[in-house]
Amino acid sequence: MFGTRQSLREFFAQRMDWALREVSSVDQDVLTTEHVDVLVAAVLDKHMPVAIDVHWDSPTASPITEVITQVRDQFDQRTYDVAASRIVVSHVLTGTSAMLDYDASTFSMSGPGQAKISSTSVDVEVVDRALDADRIKRVVGSARTDVSKRIGWANVDLAQFLVSAEQNVRAAVEKRRARVLSDRALQESLGIPVASTGSPPPAVPARRKHVSLSTRTTQSASVPEPVLDDAIYQDVLDAVRAWSNSLERAPRTAEKLDEEELRDLLLANLNSYWQGGAGGELFNGSGKTDILIRHDDRNVFIGECKVWHGPKGVAEALDQLRGYIVWRDSKAALVMFIKTADSAATVAKLHAAVEAHPSHVLTKASTNPTHRADYVVTADDEGRRVSLAVIPVVLSSGP
Repeated sequence: MFGTRQSLREFFAQRMDWALREVSSVDQDVLTTEHVDVLVAAVLDKHMPVAIDVHWDSPTASPITEVITQVRDQFDQRTYDVAASRIVVSHVLTGTSAMLDYDASTFSMSGPGQAKISSTSVDVEVVDRALDADRIKRVVGSARTDVSKRIGWANVDLAQFLVSAEQNVRAAVEKRRARVLSDRALQESLGIPVASTGSPPPAVPARRKHVSLSTRTTQSASVPEPVLDDAIYQDVLDAVRAWSNSLERAPRTAEKLDEEELRDLLLANLNSYWQGGAGGELFNGSGKTDILIRHDDRNVFIGECKVWHGPKGVAEALDQLRGYIVWRDSKAALVMFIKTADSAATVAKLHAAVEAHPSHVLTKASTNPTHRADYVVTADDEGRRVSLAVIPVVLSSGP
């Protein structure tokens, strides 16, 4: 009976347990070399439920068949077998339908009525002695209302659960990763030769004018390559976005500037925030890149500025950017200046082009992809992952 079944929280707890067990079993070399975002996404994709959706607007129906059904006489309460007609209306279902076997935080004491829910469909059976279109529509409509309500309750609980699940999995990955790296550093300090599987690079003490961050120290006897700490990386991207916002407020002026002039403006802005740390047109990898932020002669942030010229230009920009990235670079950005009349459509095409690129590995959740979207891409033939932020800058003043 509905309302007396197991709670959906128990179903989620089981999935969380599976995910954490997966984290504990990840190969150590994979754990220490793969991008954390990719590891977290892989575990979540494998073990987390998926929101349920039913394609109500594209049903299919079985052939109408003859059946025998029972009816009860309203006077003597006896049942009789009578001839009837039967049809089954099916709707494609996607997502984890098993959630509907549990009671969400909001639930109904009644069942799904005449709907039968499987892993791939919602099937509504209609049997009647005098079957007609109105009867079928009423039964299907009633089932749709009831099932949609139950799906909505489950999906609301799922959305809340996934937030904490992502945090818990990420914390477990980072905790185990830190422990493995610490153990390897200890073993290395003992002088026992071991094959290197990678150790965590120290964060760069960026000399920002407004924020002071402490430097992370390495436990390894060897000095690993520096990378841009995520907090600094986010600050660089925030500075680029803030500059973009100011530029977008004066589109008639900005849209007259060419790619190089726009890049120079961005460099000037970054250098006003970081004390001379940003350079332009500097050699890196197999060519020159637009923006580099360096530390001790090492590149810790690499960025490329382009004007939108279609999806092909995005692919070329990504190939170019990947060519610039050497093995010590781990974070990059593509700033795309958009001067088209339909900027919203162009931004959508921009992100679609990034996801269509062969190097694309992961698209991270974004609250506002018109301002920024984050990806993980493969930087080279060896499969090394790097973080990539794509920032659209709309410079069109409209028609």
